Amino acid sequence: MKKIYYVSLLVFAVMFLSLASTPSLAAKKRVWGKNIVVPTTQSKSFSASARFTGWKQYLNVSFRGVTSTQGINYELIYSSNGVDQGAGGRVNAGEGNVTRKMFLGTCSHGVCVAHKNISNVRLRITYTTAGGQIVAKNYRVKY
Repeated sequence: MKKIYYVSLLVFAVMFLSLASTPSLAAKKRVWGKNIVVPTTQSKSFSASARFTGWKQYLNVSFRGVTSTQGINYELIYSSNGVDQGAGGRVNAGEGNVTRKMFLGTCSHGVCVAHKNISNVRLRITYTTAGGQIVAKNYRVKY
């Protein structure tokens, strides 16, 4: 009886460790093509800029002229050890000039760990002008 217990415990441990070590992959690969831009004269008052902090663990994205839009969605996609990672958010129209700080890593229960081997950093900004036109721009961020 003890022999069966130890064998089943060993099989369970091997199965658990093999599942815990496999990385999770995205359901489908994101394809980055040409910029989708709707030309408008109202978008000239809106601008965005991105800059890494000294340790390159945070990306600061600044939005200017937010009041000339109906809202902004932003999405940061990057590769860490060959696996796509990401972060994103929204800026509401009434917030004025805004800076968002995005961490290139993962946090759980108050503990944050920075991702290693960062490459292929891309930022996608989508906003709606005051006239209702949707503008989407893709940027490559130099790491």
